[in-house]
Amino acid sequence: MTIDQAGESNKDLIFSSIKDRVEDIRGRIDEAAKRSGRSGSDVLLVAVSKYAEPSDGVVEGFLRAGVFDLAENRPQRLLEKTELWDRSSFWQGTLSQTFLSAQARKDKTSNETLRWHFIGSLQRNKVRRILPYVSLIHSVDSWKLLETIERVLTEEEIAASKRLTADVETVPFPVKISVLLEAHISEDVSKQGFAPDEIIRILPKVAELKHVEARGLMGMAGLTASPAETRRQFARLRTTLEECRNCYPELTGFTELSMGMSGDFETAIEEGATIVRVGSVLYPDA
Repeated sequence: MTIDQAGESNKDLIFSSIKDRVEDIRGRIDEAAKRSGRSGSDVLLVAVSKYAEPSDGVVEGFLRAGVFDLAENRPQRLLEKTELWDRSSFWQGTLSQTFLSAQARKDKTSNETLRWHFIGSLQRNKVRRILPYVSLIHSVDSWKLLETIERVLTEEEIAASKRLTADVETVPFPVKISVLLEAHISEDVSKQGFAPDEIIRILPKVAELKHVEARGLMGMAGLTASPAETRRQFARLRTTLEECRNCYPELTGFTELSMGMSGDFETAIEEGATIVRVGSVLYPDA
């Protein structure tokens, strides 16, 4: 066997392992959704690709297994992967990778479009770098970050209008970006985000932003939380979303709950998650 053949054989094993793991996780999602009176198709599986190298076969394994929503938590790692994968058949360009909820995808005949999610702490000086590539930013944790996103997209809109007659090739920015407001639902002092009551107060102000569309909430359970505490924290996030929707019924698109990771996604789904961010349990060597 040649070195090339050995490499291809190893990738085939990676693809097969990831496929099996995705099928297992989807089965667990289905069962957890049933326990909450829903269907597994109501929950969007986002594969956390931060552990993968750009071309080690893991990202391709996710795509081959039918997982087209991938998440990164560092801008540089996101850019490394987009540099490779935006030339693939799975990338359809900025305008066609707008965030689609699990519910919206039920009406689509094909969803085989790679969509990048950003789930990490986002510094304001890195906003401009990632906006052309992301479908959904889960971790908007301050009003200042919202203002920065709005300002950058306003500036890019003005710049684009001035380039209409110029022969200049630039990376296109979206007209509007979908975000989730990160809520601080645990007792961990290291966790960031809005207090739940603060979210309810600022939502009208967020709704006035031209280039930012808040689609719901994101939260993380405490690192040392017991299973019962984790459930209470997820329930608190669900209740916060319900309160937001009751206070502002006109915000019809404010429906998403991104909560739950590899160790607690089933509990999150039972408590109403519409998006789960699953990483380590999907990897071949997990």
